[in-house]
Amino acid sequence: MIITFQLMIDRIRRLSRFESPTKQDWGIYFIAFIILQIPAIINFYQNNGLNNGYTLFAESLLHGQLSLPKMDYYGDMVHYGNNYYLPYPPLPSIILLPFVAIFGASQVNTVAIATLISCVNLYLLYKILVRLLIPQLYFNWLLLAFIFGTGYWFALFTSHHVYAFAHIISILFQFLLINELLGKKRWWLAGIFIGCTFLTRQFTIFYAVFALIYMLYTNQENRLKLQWRKVIELLAPIGFFIVIYMAYNYERFGNVFDTGYDHIIFIGVLKERVDQFGVFNVRYFLFNLYSVLIKGFNIDFEGKTYLNIKDMDLWGTSLLAASPFLVASFKAQWPKYLKAGAWITVLIILTGQLFYHNNGLEQVNTSRFTLDFLPLLFVLTSVGAVSIPRWLFKGMVVYAVLLNIISFAIHFMYQS
Repeated sequence: MIITFQLMIDRIRRLSRFESPTKQDWGIYFIAFIILQIPAIINFYQNNGLNNGYTLFAESLLHGQLSLPKMDYYGDMVHYGNNYYLPYPPLPSIILLPFVAIFGASQVNTVAIATLISCVNLYLLYKILVRLLIPQLYFNWLLLAFIFGTGYWFALFTSHHVYAFAHIISILFQFLLINELLGKKRWWLAGIFIGCTFLTRQFTIFYAVFALIYMLYTNQENRLKLQWRKVIELLAPIGFFIVIYMAYNYERFGNVFDTGYDHIIFIGVLKERVDQFGVFNVRYFLFNLYSVLIKGFNIDFEGKTYLNIKDMDLWGTSLLAASPFLVASFKAQWPKYLKAGAWITVLIILTGQLFYHNNGLEQVNTSRFTLDFLPLLFVLTSVGAVSIPRWLFKGMVVYAVLLNIISFAIHFMYQS
């Protein structure tokens, strides 16, 4: 009896530390994770998830059309000519095609699908930590940090919305790319992953910069004679996906460079901004820089006494305020070419976002656009975590997770 109890304790300890998990162990992790997300899956039906543009566009594709079918609400969609269109890249809808074909658009729960994809993301992140040779005692804290201590959790919980669902899909391909670069280095496959994430979130195409620098690093002895065959292997698939996107634009709007964003049906403050300054403008820079790097955790109060909670501030929280453990990225002891390549890629994506009319509204305790580069930033964080006091890193992770829990509780209790 004592031996059995001790074995059980050892098993729980090993599971909690992600010590060389077996297939059975991963089954336990996935089941536990899915159970934890049941409230989010149920929340899908409380938030008009059936009006999700991706599932409805998938239904249109099955009928050979690029315009959207009748929707209850066309906000953030494109009105062009006599039709309504999805303004975003089409890959999430393509992924949903078999589900919509089998169950029908009205029966496809995108949060449930995002939860299953998140199980894959969890496994891929574990594989990346293994390939990075991160000390095993950091695994559970790093996995906890990314899934529950960043905007990823909010994106998963709200993946009944098109934006959040796209982030989950994009991160899947970002992780697949990073895992491929750290592992087998099949450049043609890396190019496909970059193309796929581009057809989900456009700015992520700049992961090609990191891939090229990684290729240069792995061919240091022949730096001056870079193997152009490998470059072509990487860039050809990316070019193919760009052509697909341009053809997609042309079929909808008669212009390969017209993404549809200028025709979006904006409302509220975003309409005021775009009407005055356009979709991209330098006037957005300071607001977005403040939002992504400085803005703190903020609860909206109202009433004559200003003591009644209204909701969380839906403009979000900055990256460093919501997930302070990411400062470990500055301590990353990685080869200089890889570290420089990672930071250059992160900064290119971030710079483009700083001139955009929106910082991610509506969002809770996150700056969700940072999810377009967060997996790469988290690689630097994982490498750097071992260079700061472990108690400090753990404390920052606990703080970030608790902040998410508090903000979610307030938002879902008080949202109008």
